[in-house]
Amino acid sequence: MGSVRRWTSDEDEKLRELAKAGRNALEISNELTRSPSAVRRRAEVLSVLIVAKAYRARPSHVATHLERVAIDAIRNRRPFPAGVGPSTIAGMIEKGWIVAEGAAGRKYRVTDDGEEAVRRKIPSN
Repeated sequence: MGSVRRWTSDEDEKLRELAKAGRNALEISNELTRSPSAVRRRAEVLSVLIVAKAYRARPSHVATHLERVAIDAIRNRRPFPAGVGPSTIAGMIEKGWIVAEGAAGRKYRVTDDGEEAVRRKIPSN
């Protein structure tokens, strides 16, 4: 096992500056030639908040997992599974992926746009 390299006051100051600038642990670790876990541990010791890694938002034209299972339930005339609630349904109606059928508004039909949204590949980060 390697030796432990002590943190210098200059490194502590640099960590504070980079964290304040909104850099994540990986970016800070590259600047300080430390591991991301070492940066996170030191930030905790110094009570410095480091932002989590930013992930790309999924494009709105690609269906999420909940939207996919909801569309599958509609296609197969099954009840919506747990997690699919009014906001998921409203979002799919707004996107034009499903339309309400019947007077009660509790039955839906998947549109061609909805079928296309399900066929789109989920992007990886």
